[in-house]
Amino acid sequence: MLLHAPVEPGLTRVLELAAGRLERNGLRAIGRVRLDRLSAEEVSALSGLLGSRWRPVQPGASTSVGLTALDEALRASSRRCTLVDAAATARGTPLVDRGAVRDAAAQAREHGWTTLARHPALDRHPCLAAWLEHERATGGATRAAGAHKPFALLAATLDLLAHLPAEPPQTLPRFAALHCAGDPHALDRGRPLDAIVRRALAHLDGDEGLDAGAEARRERYDRWGLGCDELSSTVLCAGVRPTGAHPLALALRASADAGQPRVVTLRELRDVDTLGAGVDVFCCENPDVVAGAADELASGCPPLVCTGGWPSTAALRLLRALAAGGATVHHHGDMDLEGLRILDRVLAITGGGLWRMGAADHAAAAFRGAVVAPFAMPADLRPELRAIAGSLQVHARAVREEQVLADLLEDLRAVSRAA
Repeated sequence: MLLHAPVEPGLTRVLELAAGRLERNGLRAIGRVRLDRLSAEEVSALSGLLGSRWRPVQPGASTSVGLTALDEALRASSRRCTLVDAAATARGTPLVDRGAVRDAAAQAREHGWTTLARHPALDRHPCLAAWLEHERATGGATRAAGAHKPFALLAATLDLLAHLPAEPPQTLPRFAALHCAGDPHALDRGRPLDAIVRRALAHLDGDEGLDAGAEARRERYDRWGLGCDELSSTVLCAGVRPTGAHPLALALRASADAGQPRVVTLRELRDVDTLGAGVDVFCCENPDVVAGAADELASGCPPLVCTGGWPSTAALRLLRALAAGGATVHHHGDMDLEGLRILDRVLAITGGGLWRMGAADHAAAAFRGAVVAPFAMPADLRPELRAIAGSLQVHARAVREEQVLADLLEDLRAVSRAA
């Protein structure tokens, strides 16, 4: 505590030096402090306080003073105070046990990381455990959040990741408004939360590099069902003939009747929850499949949607709307690890089944595929994709859609003939 009586000038220096040593000692009066070139006033004050507890020196000399003796002398003096109290008065502020402060801060940090490690987002995305360890090692997120709430940004990031991929797919501002305390700009470019969320998504995507540039940022969010804007997120399709008088339905029917593929924007899919376009819809990964179908089948092409690699927000919305309209979506993609991850994401969001994506399909075309390095079976891969992953391990060959294009087009011809 601070004393009301002022400190004797001759004791000010020794008490200020003692204050620093006490804070390092856990506020215990142990050890010594050194005083160089004592003034006559300091020699007189120390002699009067310590008496026989020290060996007096001449003014201008140097000496050291034991903190235990100083504490005992202050307790026995007319002040009746401890060295801690006197030192705090000399400094003008209460003393702090710096070791205890460090221990408390360390315990708070450990509690913060332990709490994050138990977040429900890690149940949905177990790989986030490794990402948290990386963030802990670098410290970037906690520094960005500030000293008062170092885990705030990481906790907010995990809150968002628990809802990704977005269901239903939506615009980024709408998602932010829903999950960031009503702030549609919480994930705007340049905001701290935006950078940390994208770092986490990059880790989940197996890409440790932070997105550089606006286009890469849009693509990252698009993979997770979040369109940065309604015009840059698009999906390619052909042969889709929805019923109804909605402008998108009219436009799609016109393109299908003309035998031309069409690119649909997320803006056109705004508020479109259902599209009735038949009982079977085919979904591929590569635009070459759509181009081949348009060339060979023209207006006879069955409903065909292309994800263009990782499905965009627009692709997910279109597929969901077609499924909601009663269609079964049949999915095909590249037969490699990345293709299986894409299929896993698409199936999780849109449902449906696989199209020529069994172990036998892979084995039949593996001799034409490119060699792939050995890999462990992905632990989180859905059961229906594990058979083809096993074939990938056995044959060590990736099969791209373009290599089985003839088979895919034959299936589409058969559907067209039966229509």
